[in-house]
Amino acid sequence: MGVVSDIVEGGFENFKSGFRGLSFKNALWKAASACTRGEFKARMKELQDLNQAAFDWFGDKPPEEWSRSHFNTNVKCDMLLNNCCETFNMMILDAREKLILTMLEWIREFLMRRLQENRDMAAAKWRGRICPRVKKIIEKNVEKVADCIPLKSDNFHYQISCFDGSQYAVDLSKHSCSCRKWDLTGIPCKHAISAICNKKDDPEDYVTDCYSVQTYKRVYASAIMPIGGDNMWTESCFIPPLPPNFGRRSGRPSRARRRDPDELMMKNKNGKKGATLKLKRQ
Repeated sequence: MGVVSDIVEGGFENFKSGFRGLSFKNALWKAASACTRGEFKARMKELQDLNQAAFDWFGDKPPEEWSRSHFNTNVKCDMLLNNCCETFNMMILDAREKLILTMLEWIREFLMRRLQENRDMAAAKWRGRICPRVKKIIEKNVEKVADCIPLKSDNFHYQISCFDGSQYAVDLSKHSCSCRKWDLTGIPCKHAISAICNKKDDPEDYVTDCYSVQTYKRVYASAIMPIGGDNMWTESCFIPPLPPNFGRRSGRPSRARRRDPDELMMKNKNGKKGATLKLKRQ
């Protein structure tokens, strides 16, 4: 999923070199976030109305690589951002300052602890069929069902009408909704839950198995094995590599990622950035 994010973010980096402004960025992300091809075409039409040259820039960019509307539904993931990679990168921030072997040992021990903590958490706290975060998504979608009016076709097919005038087709046998959110994520959308509740079934039974507690436990079943200290390591027959040449730059080294001017800054309650200082004569 990080590859998809790089395509979207990287595409925007090149895109904004010729088309600057939040209006262009918002138009691009609306097209990337569209789940259906009809919505994708509408979002691209908005971009075309905004600027024809900006619309033409995407002529050779396959939407399968950057828009949810063209994603393969077998993956069961609609992520556009590589937040998982960025979170891991932040977790190993201290380790990155160490020597290579020390850094790798730090990461190995960190992952060893992390995997075991996840196993213990699932065994001690998780009850039911699906994982807690997915259960919360289901609960939020259940709250939105009041917006849906189901019309039953047969035991598995429903037509769902919403108060905004939109209409969707749900196939419970194929775990599919024409809004494609259920197809993309494997988690029933509000239209699907409306049909499921009309049938008096449990929405959790229609969640794909990849989100089940049993699948989670199987994923984390393997462990990183402990090893002895470096005094027990087998000596290599190869010449140890020399460290690269390193020239220290003047000033304090920055550890924070350089942000673009149009990126949102994280809010800090204790931060002084942007504050106005008033000087008082003594």
